[in-house]
This record gives sequence, C-alpha cells and structure tokens, in this order.
Amino acid sequence: MSRPPRIGFAGALHHAMARGDRGEEIFRDDQDRSKFLAYLAEGAERYKVKVHCYVLMENHFHLVATTAEANLSKWMHQLKTAYTVYFNRRHQVVGHLFQGRFKSTVIEAEKYLLEVSRYLHLNPVHGLKLGEGTAMQRRERLRNYRWSSYRSYAGLEKMKSFLDSEAIEDVFESFSGVGWKAWRYRRWVEEALIRGIEDPFEAVKSQQVLGEEGFYRKLKDHWNQKVDRPKSYGQKRNWSLSLEAEEILKRVSEHFKSNPERLKERGTRGNVARRCAITLCWDYAGMSHGEIATLFRMPSSNSVSQTIRRTKATDGRTLALLKTKLSHK
Repeated sequence: MSRPPRIGFAGALHHAMARGDRGEEIFRDDQDRSKFLAYLAEGAERYKVKVHCYVLMENHFHLVATTAEANLSKWMHQLKTAYTVYFNRRHQVVGHLFQGRFKSTVIEAEKYLLEVSRYLHLNPVHGLKLGEGTAMQRRERLRNYRWSSYRSYAGLEKMKSFLDSEAIEDVFESFSGVGWKAWRYRRWVEEALIRGIEDPFEAVKSQQVLGEEGFYRKLKDHWNQKVDRPKSYGQKRNWSLSLEAEEILKRVSEHFKSNPERLKERGTRGNVARRCAITLCWDYAGMSHGEIATLFRMPSSNSVSQTIRRTKATDGRTLALLKTKLSHK
C-alpha cells in the first residue's frame, strides 16, 4: 500500500511516534534517555515547536507537539538523525536505529488532545508485563516513571523547561468545567488504572487524522498542500520520496559495495560514493547543510554546499542511477 502524503501546516497539532528497527531498543540506559531529551529540547527551540507531552519507552517514543510552521518532517528528521549519530557512536554500532519513517497523526485538540495525553502517559503501565499487578502497584510504577511528561503534569516534579503545558491545561479546564490543578489531572488519569480506557487512535481516519468529521473535511484542503522549500542550485528537491539518511547510506553503500560508516568518514579524496551520499541526503532526507555536516563530520555548512554543487556537475550519471534505485523502494 502506498503511503499517504504527510499532512502538515502551520499550527497543526501532531502525535508523532518512531520505533526501533526490527523492534529493537533505542534507549539502553538513562544516559541515552537524557541525551534524547536534550536533543528534543534543542530541536523544539530551533524549529519553533511546542512540545506538549512525551513518553520514552525501551524501543519507541511518542511525542505530542504543535508546529508553528509546516515543518514536522524537518524537525523529526533532525531529531532522529542527531540521536542516531550519538547512539551509534556511543554504543559502537552501525546501521539503522529507527524502523522506517516516523508515524504521525494530526489531532483535533478540543476533542482528542486530553484523551491522547492520558493514553500516552499510561504507556509505562500498559501491556502484558507493564500492566501486571494491582491498580495500586501500577499507580506507583506510573508515578515513579521518570521518562515521560506525566510527573510534570501530575505535580510530582517541576514542569520541564521545554514543555508547553497550556494546551492540555486549557482542554482539561474545558472538559472538566473546573480550573486546572495538577492533582485533578493526576486523579483523572489514574482512575483509568481501575476502569480502563479505550485506545483513541482506533478512531484515526485515513491513517493520519484524529478528529470529528468536520475537522477531517477541513483538513482535506491541506492534504496535498505544497510547502515552500529551499532551492537546490536551480533544481527542486525531491521531498515526495522523503527517505531517512540511514536508508540512503545503506543504498549507496550497497551500490558501491562499501560500508555505510565508511561513507561518513573524512579524508578520502575522490570518494564518489561519499559525495553522492551527501548530495542525496540533501535532495531526499530533508536535512539542512548543517545537519549533513554533522552526520558526515564535515568542517562547515559551506563545505557541504560546495560538495553538492561539485557532485551534481561531475557525477550526474551516477546520481541519476542512484536516484532511480532509491525511487524503487
């Protein structure tokens, strides 16, 4: 089944989720989790994203955020790429960390934001193993779980500096008819440990929209919305393919019978494979010159732009062949 085009527009409220490749862990310890939150905070400030809640599990993460601009994909690409580079270096591994592209859903705030926040905050006590024990035991595990935004909303710790709590607080007040108090939200969430809740994402329409019919119809106008992107030396960047950087490195290394990690190394003159990988990351992965410089350990954004210009001028045939291969996923 072909993937629907990503819905994105200024002011959209999104749920975004990414899972480890083959279901493997993406966080091995608290240092990994702390580093991910640091990248999350930095990226949110850089891309003007309001992060409302988050949950870090062993092999996946959830985010709920509002994008001030239509840049969800760019923000998520930067977050996943930065963390993958860190993770692979720290744990001395290579290859994919995340499974495919991230999943996203546009949410109608007034109808579903509160339910989504509760459902995600309860993730640490969901499932066969996580859901074991009495309601009181699960409540204690939930309250002690440090790697979600629940403790901040429940009044068990200071609100994280990068969290924007206003949206959830406003919807809670509208829903409950009373003023926001952390203990009220905490009680409302923890009541579900006894009576249970339904999965709000079962109501998602067309794989990407969580909202009532009126909201869904309005979003149809944005379905194929074109977003202005930076030009690439007189050529349009191919954003429709939207591949992850690690996938591009894998495909290029297969073509040249090389190793993805070798493509990131500096110091080899005339390395056509490396130059092509850099250029394709610019054309297809939605990465900025600065992000590419970090991934390929290059001295500056300017060196990236020069490499791309030179590669398109001298290695056009090789690039065309690689692009053909990339388009046949």
